[in-house]
Amino acid sequence: MAWAALLMMLMLIPLRRGPDMTDTPYFLPAVLMLAVALTVGHTTVRLRRHAEIAERKSLLSKTLYEFSRELSGALTAADVADTTFAFLASAVGARNARLIPPAEFIAPPFPVLASRLAACVEQARLNWEPLPDGALHALLPLAAASGTQGVLAFEAMPAVVSHPDFVEYIETVASLVAVALERSRFAEMARETEVRHASEVLRSSILGALSHDLRTPLAALVSMADTAALGKASPERQKRLLEAIRNQAMTICQQMMNLLDMAKLSSGSVELNRAWQPVDEVVGVVLTQIRSQWRDREISVDLPRNLPPVCIDAVLIERVLWNLLENAIKYAPADAPIELAVRQLGDKLEISVSDSGPGLPAGDAGRLFNLFQRGRQESDVAGVGLGLAISRSIVEAHEGEIGASNRLGGGACFHFTLPIGNPPDVLALG
Repeated sequence: MAWAALLMMLMLIPLRRGPDMTDTPYFLPAVLMLAVALTVGHTTVRLRRHAEIAERKSLLSKTLYEFSRELSGALTAADVADTTFAFLASAVGARNARLIPPAEFIAPPFPVLASRLAACVEQARLNWEPLPDGALHALLPLAAASGTQGVLAFEAMPAVVSHPDFVEYIETVASLVAVALERSRFAEMARETEVRHASEVLRSSILGALSHDLRTPLAALVSMADTAALGKASPERQKRLLEAIRNQAMTICQQMMNLLDMAKLSSGSVELNRAWQPVDEVVGVVLTQIRSQWRDREISVDLPRNLPPVCIDAVLIERVLWNLLENAIKYAPADAPIELAVRQLGDKLEISVSDSGPGLPAGDAGRLFNLFQRGRQESDVAGVGLGLAISRSIVEAHEGEIGASNRLGGGACFHFTLPIGNPPDVLALG
């Protein structure tokens, strides 16, 4: 641009021959305009260079921002590594990238040498050496506040490495990766601590429940057995003692089964054995079991005809219904009837168990379905607070819902739903 201005200025000077050329009135303005043109051209070139640098840095800042945002979603060290490798490949054409954790510093993977790795970590700066194919093998230490999180190794072409902004750019990348690795390590430590704490709480709860709810009935069993063994009780009283021993033994057996079921459900080792079942058969089996243990309890049943079958694991759904009925029998007065109702609600089947007892405590009824939660912590009713938690796990495994609420006339109502699905056409199959 400056040379174009110079040519234009020269064209303004008249072509004159002889010694009088320097006396032309156009010479001084031409020199001044030439100086201005050179200055403007130089300034324009410098501003353009600064604009290109600013644009390039803005683009680099944008890529770093996008990279940091992607790293914020990485939860584990493996996620951080995968995100970093993909970014380096797209940003600087890196290849064969790998993350060397501190545990591998003594024996790093080929082609990294332990001495070179140690020097890189000690100097805390980018280190590279040429490869036979002309590329450069770079080692980039990842230093964070809590120490070195590892070393990033990758291959790049010399043209990329020799760029004046490369070192600053790649060191910024290293700081972002180091912080992300540090955060993921702390998150993993927090998760492990939380799991250990939860395990300790669960262990303490199990031990407390077993101590409180199994030791007392076992002591009662021993006492009643001793009384029956002495032979001094009347035949009628011996019959009552034996019946009480049986009921206590069944209660303890039920609590142990709840503990085992909860352990299986928590570990995810239980698989549903689904089959199309008529709901009245499931209800009939559970009522037979309930009445064999509580012969004097009145249970009214509202079971409409022509209900569609449901695809369920009948054994597990029987356990849910047993738990709800047992819960109602325990907390409702002995002379209060228990109501069992089944009805179809659109594409779902709802089963409810209602009682006329004291009802649910104030607060969130959903917490009753948590582990070791009971309606009243201090109660003479036997139980470890697992029945409702097991019921919720089983119902949710069947893609259903379970809940509880207080009745308007007093008492509580526990209910759960099961999806009906597409029952097979029995007539068509026949």
